[in-house]
Amino acid sequence: MWFDLIAWKSADTGVRYCKLGQLEPAFASCGAFLERLHLKTQKTIGQVLNFIRERKYESGERLLSERDFAQKLGTTRQYVREAITALEAMRVVERRPSSGIYLRDLNSESSFEALVLHADTGVPLQPKEVADALETRRVLEVQAVTLACARHTDADLAKLERNLSATRARLDKSESIELEDREFHQLIVASTGNHVLVRLVNAFYEMSQLRRKLFFADQSRCLRSFEEHSRIFSAIRERDADRASEAIDAHLSQTVATWEKLLTSGSDAVE
Repeated sequence: MWFDLIAWKSADTGVRYCKLGQLEPAFASCGAFLERLHLKTQKTIGQVLNFIRERKYESGERLLSERDFAQKLGTTRQYVREAITALEAMRVVERRPSSGIYLRDLNSESSFEALVLHADTGVPLQPKEVADALETRRVLEVQAVTLACARHTDADLAKLERNLSATRARLDKSESIELEDREFHQLIVASTGNHVLVRLVNAFYEMSQLRRKLFFADQSRCLRSFEEHSRIFSAIRERDADRASEAIDAHLSQTVATWEKLLTSGSDAVE
């Protein structure tokens, strides 16, 4: 199934195709997938997801028909059909012959890409989803840094050093290091040589772009992150897996703690 094609007739350019293999198991980003869709279809996907969340639909519950969705969202049935097809491919909804469109169990049946899709289409994640994502990212990156200690090359170290230099330059200008922070973590994962792990971790950064802008708007967090990155790099360079894993675990634990405070003091949904 991963390499099957899903196809539907697009309102702008005729028949559109997308390999499910680009969605699963790659996890790299839903952005490339969304770019294949008409802008109005992308907007409709976000509207449908928002509608489902705002109306608090339960798994197994029948949703509106394509016609009713089009009327409710102020769009055409063509764009609704394309949006539903995309959501069906990611196991968010299912069509039942002669019955209608139903919501699947988002916690146990929908794909990981569906979670990333929420972020790509501007649909806020719930606090529990953010917390779960942070916890999973932490587990993956602690393992990644252990592999990086064993597998990194001189070229990998050079890239990490350049990243730290670029980060320092940003700090000297009192600028956000959001992009440099993301690159640092991605470089560590890339140095493992595990391409599936790279794609999986990339997805977590895709779904947290807006949150990260907020996080790194605080210069004290930027400076602390740089200092912790420097310690992590030192351990990787010396191939000290125990010290590296402890350093990155402490680093990510601090991030989780900060977000827990923000989530408990913020709204019900966090972008």
